[in-house]
Amino acid sequence: MIFTLLLSLLGSMIVIRMCENLLENSFFTRSELTKIGTTYFCAVIALTIFLPRSNLWSWFAVFAPIVILAISLYALVLRRKSDFRERVGEALALVSLKMKSGLSFRQALSEVVAESDPKVRAKLSEISAAVVFSQQHRGRMGNRFVEEVIEELRRVDRQPHMALRRLSLFRDKLRTESDFRRRSGQVLARIRAQSLVMTGLYLAVAGFVAWKFGFQSNARFFVMSVTLFSFGSFWIWSGGRKLKWKV
Repeated sequence: MIFTLLLSLLGSMIVIRMCENLLENSFFTRSELTKIGTTYFCAVIALTIFLPRSNLWSWFAVFAPIVILAISLYALVLRRKSDFRERVGEALALVSLKMKSGLSFRQALSEVVAESDPKVRAKLSEISAAVVFSQQHRGRMGNRFVEEVIEELRRVDRQPHMALRRLSLFRDKLRTESDFRRRSGQVLARIRAQSLVMTGLYLAVAGFVAWKFGFQSNARFFVMSVTLFSFGSFWIWSGGRKLKWKV
C-alpha cells in the first residue's frame, strides 16, 4: 500500500510538471490541463482497482497512463503548433485590412488580438506585448517561430511607412513555408509507412531464419542485423524529422 502511494505521488509530480510546461508555453488553457490531470488520476485509480495486487502491476498502473498521455500530448502539441502558424497568417491578414481602413499598426494588432479565438489569444497577446513593450521583453520566448514573428513585427512597428509591405511579404513567406512543410511532411509520412512495412518483413524473415537455421548458432549475425536495422529505423523516425526544406 505504501509502495503504491509513493509511486502515485511520483506519477502525480511528473504529470504536474508536464502540465506546468504546457501552460508556460501557452499550448493549453488551465481548464484543459485540469481535465487532463483529472483523466490521469481516474485512469490510475481504475487500473489500481482492477489490476492484480503486485509491485509490477503498480508500476504499470501509474506509469502506463503517463506514457500514453505523453505521446498523445506530443502529437496534439505538434498539431496545435501547425494550427498556430496558420492562425498567425490569418491574424496578419486581418491586421493589414484594419491598417488599410485607417488604423495604426498597434491599434490594428490590438483589435485583432482581442477578436481572436480564445485558443490562440493568449499566445497572440504575448506576441503583441513583446512587440509593443519591446524594451521590457528582451528575453527569449522558447519558440523559434514566435521569436521570428516578434522580430518581424517589431521591424514593422519601427517602420510605419513600410508596414503594409513588410506584413504582406512576411505573410507570403509564412504561407510558402507552410506549403513546404506540408509537402515534406507528406513525403516523410510515406517513408515511415514504408519503414513499418519493411519492419514487418524483417521480423518475418528473422523469425523464419531463426526457426529454420537456429538462433543460437547464428546469434552473432542476428545481433549485427538487428543493430544495423535499428540504426536505420532510428534515423527514419528521429533523424529524418530534422531534415527541413530551405525556403
